[in-house]
Amino acid sequence: MDTYSGNWLTFTDERLRSRARDVVGALTASMRHPDHVAELGQKAEAQSPDAVWDGSSLGNGHPGVALVHLYAARAGVTPDGVETSVEFLRAAVGATAAHPLPAPGLYGGTSGLALAMADVRADEPRLAASLDRLDRRLAEQVLGSLPPRRHGEVADHHYDVMTGLSGTLGYLCSIADPDPRVTEALTASVDYLVWLTEGHQVPPRLAIMPAQLPPYPGYLDDYPHGYVNFGMSHGVPGIVAALAAAWAAGRRTDRVREALGRAVDRMLAAAQDDGHGPLWPTGVPLDANGDEQPRPADHDRLAWCYGTAGCAGALLSAADALDDDGLRERAVAAFEAVLRRRPSRDDVDVATLCHGYAGLVNVCAEFAATGRSPAAAAALPAMVGELLDYADPDRPLLFPDRGDAGELIDDPALLNGAAGVALTLLAVIADRRPAWYRALFLR
Repeated sequence: MDTYSGNWLTFTDERLRSRARDVVGALTASMRHPDHVAELGQKAEAQSPDAVWDGSSLGNGHPGVALVHLYAARAGVTPDGVETSVEFLRAAVGATAAHPLPAPGLYGGTSGLALAMADVRADEPRLAASLDRLDRRLAEQVLGSLPPRRHGEVADHHYDVMTGLSGTLGYLCSIADPDPRVTEALTASVDYLVWLTEGHQVPPRLAIMPAQLPPYPGYLDDYPHGYVNFGMSHGVPGIVAALAAAWAAGRRTDRVREALGRAVDRMLAAAQDDGHGPLWPTGVPLDANGDEQPRPADHDRLAWCYGTAGCAGALLSAADALDDDGLRERAVAAFEAVLRRRPSRDDVDVATLCHGYAGLVNVCAEFAATGRSPAAAAALPAMVGELLDYADPDRPLLFPDRGDAGELIDDPALLNGAAGVALTLLAVIADRRPAWYRALFLR
């Protein structure tokens, strides 16, 4: 068994470390130049309507690839990785000239670009002035686009991790010395999330009503009267993780503590049990009166974005922020239930970060590093091996995603592409917890 000490992993399996380094080396070589990566992204869009390339976004553009080169440099895989990461950030900023970032969101907006730039700045201090300007622009965006506080008009993009205030708040909490407008934006973001958790209305404030359902097939059939979302990427767990980040960043007021407690309680109340342990559904439907009507979940969605693994990660973030051993034990129990379901390529058909096996590996690493889950520590090497086994040498980026129609997509990006897999492999062989994990766990 590998050992885990301090606040991160000591991954001692040299065979797996060597394989991981070789795969990352191949991926960085395939994604060496921003113009070429943009071409790869555009080819991915041609392969499937589910693929998105947006040069300036963290999730689907150059900033995610910049992080790959940065962490490859830190791991000694590529000698010029820091310089290359700066080139990708320049390309991301350049992309905003033609297509300005319209919103503050983490995976598709200004806060995601800022998160990547802040990480690179640690190795390239000359980015400090650019980052300060970007942070101020982010603050103005947040303050100029706060969601309405009207019961029944809440949409997931108002508050979620992907494009909403939970993800943006996660980044804002990482700024060490914010200027007054950044602090104002942080305060406004916290206040909105607190408001979402307050009151005893039926339906609850954070419910997504039919008029606000995402425009994807099946949602209206599944939730004709609306629902409460329990995915890490778009639901209550993201609110939990964001409020935990605020608490850890010093926003220690009674209102924040009570809001975090309410959100955690809502999560715990929604958990079911399938014999392996806690299991979270994608969402809890509302009935015609607006009351929540849980229905049995017949399986766990094995991913970071939805399912028990992401929920367990959110609970762990809250437990660590509050230093709550009881909640930490519940988080560990939830993730160990995921391990008892034995996720493998038979269950998870892609390697990618958001809804694939890499997301599970990152959650496992997070729990292994706590030193409180021997099961996670024991499982991680095999899971890393399984992730490496997804590599297909016949694909240009080794780790294709899969579209809704079953088509393979050769995506270079972080969220649904090769960059996310590369960052995952670099995380488990790193000597400290990667700063980009804030995008997954908001801390």
